[in-house]
Amino acid sequence: MLIDIDENADKIFKRIEKLPIVLCHRDFWVANLFDSDGKTILIDWDTAGWGYLGEDMASLIADEADIEHMVEYYRRCIPAYYKGFSEYADISRITDNCVYEMILLMFGYRLVEWYMNVGSGNKLQETEDERTLHIHTLQKIYEMRDEQ
Repeated sequence: MLIDIDENADKIFKRIEKLPIVLCHRDFWVANLFDSDGKTILIDWDTAGWGYLGEDMASLIADEADIEHMVEYYRRCIPAYYKGFSEYADISRITDNCVYEMILLMFGYRLVEWYMNVGSGNKLQETEDERTLHIHTLQKIYEMRDEQ
C-alpha cells in the first residue's frame, strides 16, 4: 500500500488538491465526540483550520478506532458524510473522495514506524501484542481499498 502511495504520490496529491477546502476540526477522533440528548457534540477545537474535504473522516475512521469495525465504518461513514455535505454544497464534481489515500498518508507510515519502534523496554509479550495490533490495523486499512 505504502509503496503504491510513494510511486503515485504526485497523482494522489493532484487528486486531493482538487477537493474543496473546508473547515476541519483536525483532531477528529472518538474521544472528542459525545452524544448528549440525541445531539452530537464535538469538543477540542484548538487545532481547527482549513483542510481538504474528507480529512476529518480519515482521522475518525483510522485514529484509534475500533479496528474490527474500521472497514464497516469506512463503508458506512464516507457515503453518509458526502451525502450530508452535499445538502449544503454542490459536490457533484467530486468523483474521487481520496479518503482512503488520506488514511494511508496520515496513518500508514505512522503504523509502520510504531511497529518498527515497539519494544524499547517492554516485556516480550507486550511487544508482540503491540506489533500484532499495528499489523492488524494496516490489514484493515488494506481491506478498505475494495470499498472505494
